[in-house]
Amino acid sequence: MMYRREFLGTAAMAAAAAPIDLSIQCRKDFPRAMNETYFNSAAQHPLGNHVVAGMQRYIDFLHKGPGDGRKDFWEDGFPQMKPMFARLINAKPWEIAFTGSTTIGENTILNGMDLRGANVVTNDLHYTSSLSNYLTRQKLQGLDVRIVKNRDWIIDLKDMERAVDNRTRLIAVSLVSSVNGHVENIKALSDLAHSHKAYLFADIIQGCGATPIDVKAMGIDFASTAMYKWMQGEHGFGFLYIKEDLAGSVVKPTEFTGHPDFNYAPWTASPKPGAGSLINHTATGVAAFDCGTPSVITYAAQYEALRYIEKLGVANIRAHANRLIARLQKELPPLGYTSITPKGTESSIVTFLCKDAEAVRRKIRASRAKILLTGPNSALTVGRFGNHIRFSVSVFNNDQDINTILEVLA
Repeated sequence: MMYRREFLGTAAMAAAAAPIDLSIQCRKDFPRAMNETYFNSAAQHPLGNHVVAGMQRYIDFLHKGPGDGRKDFWEDGFPQMKPMFARLINAKPWEIAFTGSTTIGENTILNGMDLRGANVVTNDLHYTSSLSNYLTRQKLQGLDVRIVKNRDWIIDLKDMERAVDNRTRLIAVSLVSSVNGHVENIKALSDLAHSHKAYLFADIIQGCGATPIDVKAMGIDFASTAMYKWMQGEHGFGFLYIKEDLAGSVVKPTEFTGHPDFNYAPWTASPKPGAGSLINHTATGVAAFDCGTPSVITYAAQYEALRYIEKLGVANIRAHANRLIARLQKELPPLGYTSITPKGTESSIVTFLCKDAEAVRRKIRASRAKILLTGPNSALTVGRFGNHIRFSVSVFNNDQDINTILEVLA
């Protein structure tokens, strides 16, 4: 398998302006991409051979025990998970907690903050489940929720500025919108929040692994993600980032973990005098936000996915997607599809409007192309919000995929 260093060496021998085509070395690593025209990594990224192998090694150890090169991932790889994810977003390992999902991470932040008398500002390109979360809190808890509306599928920073005041406690957005790939001006939003003594939460699931993220440079205070989209892993768990000095102060843990020492016989032969019969040790810092016993097999998969992403380089992943998306942006509108993703958007998602979603489905089903349209793991999202067709481009996609979809939709 040729990875980033070897690939860049090969690319250096080509013309300086030659576009990056990661699919040359990546396509064979994702069998689904060879069996089907797949444009839905924003919903579920196909599992790579390396990811499946990581899960199998974990299963083999639990099934057969040590021997023949089998190792316990819990001891051998799991301790590396927080450092690996921290490197991906330029955080510190001790600023990372394990969480059940992106939305659970966002709820962990909200549940731990004091929002009494405060307001939260978000917008309608944030994830729909998150918006429901805020609307539910508005109804049940009286939280002042301010949802800024997009203008022609873009969030205007001035509209966000008008919604924020000195009672704003949190600005919460999706770094990359699942609706159309819109990328928030996250540093400006951070500056806006901080100028009002508020904080910034970013849902990073649609960017992490495909769009460069630097939580320090961007000024992000809290962020969460699951692993089954651009991080190329599987459902089950994810990561929560909490800026070091905010854990336990601005955001307090709401689930308490740790362990007690039994300071009496028969638990110990030498009880500590004056310490009481139970000496409790609670989890501190970001570790206090770890969400129970994690799904270790999910992290065994993610370990291999993160190694793969590190070797490719997120900047190369983004450049590859941008080149193919530029073709869709150029060639689909003449066929009657209107883009609602501004050209030049630096994400791996592009969305178009169609006049008749059902007619598009019929076209796809009648074609010879293999494009599954049913279920949550479909190969293309057609008819989302009624008339949206969303394409999400990953490392295995190539020009032939673009040619296929253009032919089908013509």
